Amino acid sequence: MKKVCFLLTLLLTLQGCENDISDTEQFVAKVKLSKGIAIEAMPEPAPFKHFEYSAGFLRSPFVAPSQELTQDVISQSRDCLQPELGRTKSVLEAYAIDNLVMRGSLGDSNALWALVQTIDGDVHKVKKGHYIGLFHGKIMQVTEQQIEIVEVVPDGSGCWVERNNSIALNNDL
Repeated sequence: MKKVCFLLTLLLTLQGCENDISDTEQFVAKVKLSKGIAIEAMPEPAPFKHFEYSAGFLRSPFVAPSQELTQDVISQSRDCLQPELGRTKSVLEAYAIDNLVMRGSLGDSNALWALVQTIDGDVHKVKKGHYIGLFHGKIMQVTEQQIEIVEVVPDGSGCWVERNNSIALNNDL
């Protein structure tokens, strides 16, 4: 009985393997005769315009300036305000003041701490004397409603100027 079932299955399977592929050939011929999509010709490229470099007489930006030029800038900036560059920076000095939010305060009138949230969602505890922000911002006062900061920003001539800024309490979540 098993042999009969096997032979019957084999015959049915082999019957599907015919040599007649005329319907496939007709379909291929029909597709070849049909019109394709018209493709527009590529536009002509714009003519090349030669550019003559005329700043060859200026100092190259890849070469260090001469000693005389750097001495002038240093001598001008010696008598003006400079930030404290040698100190270790805090974590909150990697964020712009605009990306920091005051979420609350802790402590009493003698020692008041502020809770500052970064744009990453981390919350840090700061107090008077800590540094915050990209421009060497020193916290001058912490109240229950805001943090008062004095930043030291460059003025473009090698000197620095102080600028007052603040972060107000924001309870929106």
